[in-house]
Amino acid sequence: MRTVLATGLMVVAVATSIAAHATEVQIPRTMADKGKYYLLDTKTNSGITATLHKRVGVSETGYSKTEINCKTMQYRDMGYSEVGPDRLAGGPGKWTDILSGSSKSDLVNFVCSRKP
Repeated sequence: MRTVLATGLMVVAVATSIAAHATEVQIPRTMADKGKYYLLDTKTNSGITATLHKRVGVSETGYSKTEINCKTMQYRDMGYSEVGPDRLAGGPGKWTDILSGSSKSDLVNFVCSRKP
């Protein structure tokens, strides 16, 4: 029974891991960067889109939550962590205009271009 249970848990863990990675969408960058950026999740409520994304750098991976207003093309930081997406700290920041070529500009443009 323990072998069957352990095998079943292993299958669930692998399936969960595959599903988590399947939802990652790489965010294209307009400027050179040693890191790669991935959109992990989006949720829209009352015209504001909350995003969870990560940057995989040379020596660390950082997770960020950002709120985006596609009508005004502004964003605000809601939290950051290098531990994991469930350990975000900080925020909410103030609403900020995008700076062309920045990673936040690429995030905002990418998210807003995907909206219907």
